[in-house]
Amino acid sequence: YLLAVLALGATMMMACQPVDDNGGNGGDPAPIVADYTLTAGTVAEGYLENYGDMYGCGGNDINLSITSIEVNEATGAMVGKALYMEYICELSNKSGLGTFGPAPINWETGEGLTVNKYLAAAELEGEIIGCGYVEMDVAAEEVTAYEGIISGDLTVAKEGENYVVKGLLTTLSGKTVNVDYTGALEYGDYSDLGGIAPLSLKKSLPVGKLLLKK
Repeated sequence: YLLAVLALGATMMMACQPVDDNGGNGGDPAPIVADYTLTAGTVAEGYLENYGDMYGCGGNDINLSITSIEVNEATGAMVGKALYMEYICELSNKSGLGTFGPAPINWETGEGLTVNKYLAAAELEGEIIGCGYVEMDVAAEEVTAYEGIISGDLTVAKEGENYVVKGLLTTLSGKTVNVDYTGALEYGDYSDLGGIAPLSLKKSLPVGKLLLKK
């Protein structure tokens, strides 16, 4: 799903520039240095979608996706970035707002799904399932980073008409993804579909979606 979005050019990415010290800020903490960053970029689109109790675990299944294109200031190259987070909210929470930590999932049994948690990634049979992050070279149409997210807190809030998405997340390979996005997200409430996901969402196992495919 995300790779298809990236291939169409409605995507995102950019390597974080290293910071050696706190830049003379006295006792202030040094800026966060992450392996990957995601901001609004030059072009961005995003979706926040509620599919109701799709897994039968007593909470709303929320799908958050943000894609953007960012320009490498040093080279001028256009870098595509995509973040996909799937998490479970309380049934009373249809907005998808809140702070969510990881829920390690047993992808063979479906155990581990619980409210106020996101679906931590795992590698199974050569494929990454669960939450993830992708980067690509737009001109070359080449994926340069492909990461499953396993830990860190994700916060989704709203300020006026804008959504604010923040998180310092860790991947299966030990890399970090710093998400600091403020902007529009298209909200959709599909909870009345009775747990039937749209055709754009592929099922890989009885529980869980195949979010990123090699």
